[in-house]
Amino acid sequence: MSVLPGLTPSSAVAQGRIYCPLPEDGTWVNKTAAPKQLTRLEVETRCENDKVLARIRAFTSCVPRDCKWGWTKAEIREGGGFRVLLIGFLSAKLIDIRAMGDSLDAYVTEISHDPALPDDVKSYTLQRQ
Repeated sequence: MSVLPGLTPSSAVAQGRIYCPLPEDGTWVNKTAAPKQLTRLEVETRCENDKVLARIRAFTSCVPRDCKWGWTKAEIREGGGFRVLLIGFLSAKLIDIRAMGDSLDAYVTEISHDPALPDDVKSYTLQRQ
């Protein structure tokens, strides 16, 4: 299932119907994650007053347990899917996601707060839990 035509960042109304939850809604896992890689995404979507509200929580592989990024408001992308910006002490993560059936494509751009370090982009395919 993909985002339906007529879905805009401010509205989830297409032909008079609200489509919620969106296909990205749910818990998604990456069972083969290496250290510091994305292990899980939790996506919550709901419709309220003809608008889609979404939030995302990300987990990355750390020792002894996964690092958890707090719940953060997500924005609907024009072509479908969501974008979220997670801000940490040393870097930020810009995550773009889009569901394709029981798979979720996630593109993670690591943005260092040190201008001498380059941005790093990685892609992951997560499975619905």
